[in-house]
Amino acid sequence: MDILKPHTPQSAPSASRALLQSSVDSFGWVPRQSAYMAESPALLSSYQFAHDTFSQCSLQEEERAVVWITTGIINGCSYTVQAHKWIAMHKGVPAQILDQLIYDPRDLPERLSALYHFTRAVILAHGQIPAEKVAAFLDAGFTRENMLDVILGVSQKTMSTLLNSIAGTEVEPQFMDVGTEIE
Repeated sequence: MDILKPHTPQSAPSASRALLQSSVDSFGWVPRQSAYMAESPALLSSYQFAHDTFSQCSLQEEERAVVWITTGIINGCSYTVQAHKWIAMHKGVPAQILDQLIYDPRDLPERLSALYHFTRAVILAHGQIPAEKVAAFLDAGFTRENMLDVILGVSQKTMSTLLNSIAGTEVEPQFMDVGTEIE
C-alpha cells in the first residue's frame, strides 16, 4: 500500500502548487521528495525555507554538503546521499571529498572531519548535545554561528529523511550520474 502519493503542480493542494513550481524553476523538474512533501503545504514550505536559509548560512559549500550527506548516511536515506552528492558536485565540491565522506570519513581533512563528527553528534543527540562534542567542534576553529547552522542543516535534512522513509522515495535518474550507494 502506498501511504503517500507524489503530486505535480497541478494535483497538489493549492498551497503547495507555487512551492512545487519553484522546484521546477530551480531544478527543471519536481524532485520526487518534494512531490511527496506537497501533501503537506506546511512541511514543504518549512523544508524549502530551511533549505534556502541553510544554503546561505555561515558554512561553506563543502561544509554544507558534509552536514546534508552525513545526515542522510546516519538516517539511512540513500535519496539524501545521492541527491546531495549530485548537488555538491555540480556546485564544485571535489568528488574526492564526497567519496571520503560517504565511504571512509576517517580520511577527511581535519576541519571537515571535525564537522562530520559534530554533525553525527547532533544527529544522535536525542535533544542533548554533549558538552565535549561542542568543545571539540569549537576547538577545531568553527564558530558558535557555525555550530548553530549545523543544527539548522540537520533539522532541515531530518525533515526529508523522515519523509523519504515513509514514502520510499526513489532517486531520480537525474541524480544518478554520480554513482553513490550507501550501506
